[in-house]
Amino acid sequence: MEERQYRSDAFAAIHETMKALQDIGALNKTTMEEFDEMCLESVTISTGEEILALRKQEKVSLKEAIKLKFRRKDG
Repeated sequence: MEERQYRSDAFAAIHETMKALQDIGALNKTTMEEFDEMCLESVTISTGEEILALRKQEKVSLKEAIKLKFRRKDG
């Protein structure tokens, strides 16, 4: 499963401002899509089974497995 999150707090503030401008008609859809690409990044949500497999493979704690998962860009 894939979701999107803000790249940083600064990008969150920028994106929320642009979204408010779009909501009142001051920003068009195409421009908003450009801000989506700039401000948001995809995040793959792992299942419990995937995290468990990673823990076993790497022989690490749950906390360390989650850190590894977020460092890997390829999922």
